[in-house]
Amino acid sequence: MTQQDLADAIGVSRQTVSYLEKGDYNPSLKIAHDIAKYFGKSIDDIFEYESVMKIKREEFNLTQEQLATLIGVKVEQIKKMENEEFKEEDKPPEFIEKIAKQLKCKLEDLIEFDKK
Repeated sequence: MTQQDLADAIGVSRQTVSYLEKGDYNPSLKIAHDIAKYFGKSIDDIFEYESVMKIKREEFNLTQEQLATLIGVKVEQIKKMENEEFKEEDKPPEFIEKIAKQLKCKLEDLIEFDKK
């Protein structure tokens, strides 16, 4: 299968498929769904989930250790934040506001609630 074959099957450009393969593009939910359906797999089988916090941190070329130092917390706390999903009734850690400020984003962008 070529990039063009997949692109034609899901209605996107070959360049979009190329960017997806290289990890330079995060697909919309529709594109992710169409790719998963095409291959007969679930979205989770095809795409790796990354937290918003990790994506934002990487945009600023910061390691977990560097971010921890900048906001004055232990690196373990940053690792936990990047891997944890909050339930709506949970209170996020106090330092989350410092992270949002450092990464120049909204607080609600960093807190991903598990609606289950």
